[in-house]
Amino acid sequence: MELTLALDWTPNVNHAGLYLAQIKGYYKELGIDPRFISTDIDAYRKKPIQRLADHEVDLAIGPSEHLIEYRLLREDPVPVVAMATVSQHETSAFVTLQSSGITRPAQLDGKTYAGYKTLLETNLITEMIRNDGGKGDISLITPPRLSVFDGFLQGEADTCWVFVPWEVAIAENRGIPLYTFYLNDFQVPYGYSPLIMSREEIVTEKKEAIHNFFKATAKGYREAAAQPEATARLLVEHIDHSNFEDIDFIELAMHSISGTLLNNAGQWGVMRYERWRQYTHWLIQKKMLAFSDKRLLTEKEADVTTFYSNDFLN
Repeated sequence: MELTLALDWTPNVNHAGLYLAQIKGYYKELGIDPRFISTDIDAYRKKPIQRLADHEVDLAIGPSEHLIEYRLLREDPVPVVAMATVSQHETSAFVTLQSSGITRPAQLDGKTYAGYKTLLETNLITEMIRNDGGKGDISLITPPRLSVFDGFLQGEADTCWVFVPWEVAIAENRGIPLYTFYLNDFQVPYGYSPLIMSREEIVTEKKEAIHNFFKATAKGYREAAAQPEATARLLVEHIDHSNFEDIDFIELAMHSISGTLLNNAGQWGVMRYERWRQYTHWLIQKKMLAFSDKRLLTEKEADVTTFYSNDFLN
């Protein structure tokens, strides 16, 4: 059965397990023919979760806050559900150039942040700055999404939000050292990112196919975690994309991400209630979640047990 998945970015090592399962035939063995849709197709003008909402795909990759927004806050809520987390540990961070002399978040007051026009990003960086003793006074610019990081490296902004195993590895490979500020290090309990999500009715209608998809995907990610260099070589050999042309860089990126993919029990994809609850509770307490009419989301309206399922990872 064909399943379509909207990737959260252009192809990169976040997607290593997906590509590895495809390259090694794990999907084919289980009767699954996955099609991965990259943000290249429209220069990321449309969010992957919007493609899921519009019934263009069966699965989409994105952060926790996208799920919360689409499931709870929109005028036309979408029954999206998280099926797996790609990484167990926080792999995103706000970054600054070491040459800027900005060594901690408090120093971002009066500076410029290059953002992606997504829910909560400015709230999160503002809270991080305040928790580090600053005022949270930062200006926002919004370049085209796929241009944010290159613009940052060229000095168009003082900070941006990145995935460490990819963009920080890019900077390191170019000899550009960065400072990284993780939200959890500054009392901001960030949730899971990225997640693989679907819609409840798709999970019901295509139950066996979805289960087989995650069975193969989990196998791919476990192997990617255990064999980062071998995975890097296969990606460079088989994925026809400019992101996978430099074997030394891909090995660097794979080593960066490999230790984040599995939990302490060696499982891939499994999510915990406490992490979902802590992040959602914090967002509600900080009054960051509001409906279109400005009414704030309440605890009673945010049953995090409905946000995710580990059932297809067994």
